[in-house]
Amino acid sequence: MNKRYLKSDHHTYKCQKTEHTCIDSIPLFQSLSAEQKEKIHSLIQHKHYSRGETIYRPGETADSLYVLKSGKIRVYRLSDSGKEQLIRIVTQGEFTGELALFKKGIYEAFTEALTDCSICAIKHADFRELLLQCPMMAVEMLATISNRLGRSEQQTAWATTETVRDRLLHFLISLVDSKEIEPIIELKMAKKDLASYLGTTSESLSREFARLEKEGLIEEIAYGKIKLLHFSSY
Repeated sequence: MNKRYLKSDHHTYKCQKTEHTCIDSIPLFQSLSAEQKEKIHSLIQHKHYSRGETIYRPGETADSLYVLKSGKIRVYRLSDSGKEQLIRIVTQGEFTGELALFKKGIYEAFTEALTDCSICAIKHADFRELLLQCPMMAVEMLATISNRLGRSEQQTAWATTETVRDRLLHFLISLVDSKEIEPIIELKMAKKDLASYLGTTSESLSREFARLEKEGLIEEIAYGKIKLLHFSSY
């Protein structure tokens, strides 16, 4: 059996009051008052997962919000034929498991630790109460979910209307957050995961990367670091 479907033992414990990084390093909790931060310490379960370990999978009861304190995890689905579709990569300070926050249900996707991970888990019932006490945190969370929905809709449009070349170019351009003439972007995922995210194969993606580099549109200056050449003309 593929290791991604295995869920091995991991350490779980309550956050101690001295471990303020459990809250202070996570943007979602920054709108909390000092008193609220102290209260949330008693609600958080601190979990460790090893690389390759499954955090949750479809069919399991959805009862917690997972906030990533350190590491990187990926969220993906499998089609009936077994084809994998990457939904997103979750990085430090981001959260997952929120879809069932306001309803009782089950998880509908897989999450796998891409690296060793440290996670702050909060039961949905406790988190709902916290949102009622801190409306600004609820607003920030809704903004994040809205951004994810926008990216998901964009991902669907790319996969159904554009070539692999155009999907790749649009994805690379979407990572640019500066006005440099030749910006350098850093991929947050392995190229096999990017292929899954863009709805193509690793082989096809590699060919398109090579073609764009040959055409002088991009330059891979290090693994995962891409310079967009002549960006102003895109």
